[in-house]
Amino acid sequence: GNPGANQVVAPLQALTSVGVPGQAGATAATIGRYAWWIGDQGVKAPVALGDTTAAINYAPYDSDEARSRIRQQVSLGAGPTTFEPRDAANAPIIRNVSTTNQLSFLKTVGAAVLRQNYRSWSPNNFNVLADTAGTGLRRDLSIDPSPLGASAQAWLDYENLIEKPDAAATSAFPPNPGIISESVRRRYVMRSGPPAISPVLSFFLLSFNVRTLPTSGGFPSGSPQPVQVRFRGAVSFWNPNSSALVPENLQLEIVGLPRNLRLDNATTPSDSTNLPFASLFENAGALRLNLPWSAAVPTGSTKVDERLSWLPGRTYSWTVEENVSNSAPTSAGYATRLDSQNISTVSGGGVQRTLSGLVIDGSDQCHLETSLKTQFTVNLVAVRPSGNVILATFTSPEFDAFSTTTRDLGSFTYTPTFVFRLAENDLGSGVWLTGASDLRQAVVPASAYVIGTTGAVNGPNPSLYENVTRISAPDRLLDRDVASYTYNEDVPVFELPRAPLLSLGALQHLALPGARPFSIGNSWGATADINGTPAAQLFDQFFFSGLTPATTPAATGSALVLPNPLLRVAPRAADGTPTTADDLRAAANARSSKFLLQGGSFNLNSTNAAAWAAVLRSVRFPAPAAFTYLDADPATGTAADTGETTAQIQSGDAQFFRFSQSAQETFKADPPLTTADPKTNLFRQGMITLDVAKVTALAAQITALIRARHAPGGPGPFRTLAEFLSPSPDYLDASNQPISLLEKAIADAAINVDATGNPIEFSAQFLTQGDIMTALAPVLFPRSDTFVIRTYGEAVNPTTAASEGKAWCEAIVQRTPDYFDSSEDATVAPADLTIDANKTYGRRFKVVSFRWLTRSDL
Repeated sequence: GNPGANQVVAPLQALTSVGVPGQAGATAATIGRYAWWIGDQGVKAPVALGDTTAAINYAPYDSDEARSRIRQQVSLGAGPTTFEPRDAANAPIIRNVSTTNQLSFLKTVGAAVLRQNYRSWSPNNFNVLADTAGTGLRRDLSIDPSPLGASAQAWLDYENLIEKPDAAATSAFPPNPGIISESVRRRYVMRSGPPAISPVLSFFLLSFNVRTLPTSGGFPSGSPQPVQVRFRGAVSFWNPNSSALVPENLQLEIVGLPRNLRLDNATTPSDSTNLPFASLFENAGALRLNLPWSAAVPTGSTKVDERLSWLPGRTYSWTVEENVSNSAPTSAGYATRLDSQNISTVSGGGVQRTLSGLVIDGSDQCHLETSLKTQFTVNLVAVRPSGNVILATFTSPEFDAFSTTTRDLGSFTYTPTFVFRLAENDLGSGVWLTGASDLRQAVVPASAYVIGTTGAVNGPNPSLYENVTRISAPDRLLDRDVASYTYNEDVPVFELPRAPLLSLGALQHLALPGARPFSIGNSWGATADINGTPAAQLFDQFFFSGLTPATTPAATGSALVLPNPLLRVAPRAADGTPTTADDLRAAANARSSKFLLQGGSFNLNSTNAAAWAAVLRSVRFPAPAAFTYLDADPATGTAADTGETTAQIQSGDAQFFRFSQSAQETFKADPPLTTADPKTNLFRQGMITLDVAKVTALAAQITALIRARHAPGGPGPFRTLAEFLSPSPDYLDASNQPISLLEKAIADAAINVDATGNPIEFSAQFLTQGDIMTALAPVLFPRSDTFVIRTYGEAVNPTTAASEGKAWCEAIVQRTPDYFDSSEDATVAPADLTIDANKTYGRRFKVVSFRWLTRSDL
């Protein structure tokens, strides 16, 4: 009859023989028939994998906390909705599951459920770590990261970037007691790079007042007095990372003050003159502001506690404090006050210089003007005993030539004011996270900033900015209320490594010069240059084993256990001895992949929606596992690592991490109090959860798009990961711009419908392809290497043609790294093979499982 949904028809092939008894002459008689079917296991979800992270008990995973974070960095096996492989009931069983039929022994599965899901489930799949584009086996970036370039190597070398435990004890600003020096919460030390690790200038204001010198009686009309020039200033700096920074006393070097600002006297034109504006406040070509990390606040205040570290995503503000009159500028710089946004009450008269040789009547009507454009260069300098270090340079937009409002020279009015701020996405400019200016670089260009603040003080003409007294603008994403220290106002966006990377997808946080943030793994960065390699091709050519020089893996029996828990190490080397870590490290061109198979693999060309949905749930936290995060104190924005200051989430839903190594410290967040408040909570929570409905919708869209590729006339299956991740004219966004299949599926499934629109687009709650690849990059492949072969055979009576015996069997075959003729090394690229048999047959297949079947197995 017609085959069912889970059945296939295999045509019978006759076995004939001549000279069979009872058959005359040379007549060929049918003595049997056989048939076979080859099934692709790679397009099925590998649902029988357990949590093996407990065996990874060596440094840097020699703590429960460090091991638990492996679960959020890579897939640990697919998660079907029918049962949970990792729960207490199934965990002991799946360790022994090797064939599909054994899945029926799992709780809530059984033979009937297994039969219904035969096309969707496999116990496990393995893939050779090979580049299907033809470059050969993939290279291990954990062993040799040099293909990524020097800056990326330094970024990956986290142990040389974070504070040493002994240094934390003697720091001028020791960490909050909650940040244990030996834990994964160790702080990063600011540096100029590469990679550049420093706060980012988020707000800048210099406000000037030119007036006659006041007397004890005020500002006398008709009484000439010397002219006084005053300035007030305010700056805000933001830690854009999900890791804390070691706080330091900083200094700003501001270059670019107007060299000549004309004072135009309408009442007494003869008194009009050019003011030596810049030289009044500069020393050695720069105006310097000291940014201290301490201030006069009561001992025991929460303000003191939270300043012990520059917490993730936290913004701090300083305003000019010193009231100096007739004092020449020095290289020591002018004083400022931390945690202040109110310029007028804190700064008082600001910094004052009197031009004793210039005497003007205070009632004269004057204005200031310049015919030249003004542009500032702002250097952030770390003040250190070993010598000052420029951490980063920020360039302002150009201020047009201007003429201020005419007023009497005895006025208190502060004008002009030069003010600019980081171009957050709330302005619709899109340059912060969707433009080509990455903020994490030694020189941040002017394109990252816009002139003005928001609200009443806005616009390109500085002459409009009269008497600016407060830099706060509540609708700004990076405007932190200095009266509050709640974690909810912190805005972490990028992650710095805390441990060896285990997924290429985590490279989305690597800053690339001239490229948009989050380029690696997302379609907009597919062609970005990574030391000569297009970013999308990284996923075909490389992988992370976690086997860094400082990592010495343990063994279970004779097999090594690598930090990437689904990597299977060949138990024996070619000479028959157990494979060692030295063998992996000694492989030519860091191709430790000659000894490895990637477990839990999945063919991205699968058109099975149920299989895709299960694979998308690869990162989850079913009991007894949990995602444990910091239950931060709203008063300080942080907490200790002790049990009473943590909270847990246990869920079988799909979890995608923007902060795959550090989400614990920033996960706690509360919704905004009003709809007008910026949704900083969406940036703070570095993990997005997709429930069953959303995962099902996403899987349905992915498979629908893949089926369209496979249809007659379509482009056909994806042949490389680079092709899968890159923009295609077949998939367009709302602006008719090419995007990738995954990005099209995310949009069509309305995954981000609640997290779109400025400024929350591309927050951590906005799912991107890069977030999916952080979890799935180790296990997604454009081809399969594990197959099942089922065969049928029957004996036929040549006289009666009756079937007199039947048998069924099943074999699982596995492609391996070795070539058919293993005398040619597995690391040789296919184009460089010299043995004809290897050119013809490629890599070797092995039968890894065989069993006889009964009718009930079919």
